[in-house]
Amino acid sequence: MNQTRAIIVSLLIVGIGSRLIPHYPNFTAIGAISLFGAAFGTRRSIAIVIPYLVMLFSDMILNNVIYANMYPEDYKSFIFLYRGALWSYAAFGIIVIFGYTLFRNGVDLSKVIFGALGSSIIFFLLSNFGVWASTGAYSVNFTGLLACYTAGLPFLINQVFGDLFYSLVLFGVALHVFQLKPKRLLA
Repeated sequence: MNQTRAIIVSLLIVGIGSRLIPHYPNFTAIGAISLFGAAFGTRRSIAIVIPYLVMLFSDMILNNVIYANMYPEDYKSFIFLYRGALWSYAAFGIIVIFGYTLFRNGVDLSKVIFGALGSSIIFFLLSNFGVWASTGAYSVNFTGLLACYTAGLPFLINQVFGDLFYSLVLFGVALHVFQLKPKRLLA
């Protein structure tokens, strides 16, 4: 297996694993994988496809196996995408674009930290907007939107820690252990 394939498979395993193993809500590797693909990928399609594959595979398992066993009354048929999923998926696409912009002139520690924080905020804003807009759980006015964002704050905190942790690990391993160069890895 060549280096590019090995890295892509590793990212998929880390991403899916980070969603399936017991973890704090939103403490996953998907934001970091989105940034990593943007920094090291020469083809945008690969950088965008990897987080989407992670989400699709892990969502299929979560929705149709894990949650279906935990809440059988709510999960009676096969669920491809949960309500509001498109907002979360869109957030990771925007995070890849954000990463391309951030890392276009190279990668350093401050950019990785800023990228992790930025990706957490992007995901928080879009995913919570999606919950507000598509679930009916909140009143469809500014007060409802504010209540939705307020309820999401604990998840944002976990997301920040998860994005920082996984970004520092992924970028640290790539840059310092394997001495990889940005934009030459995922060709």
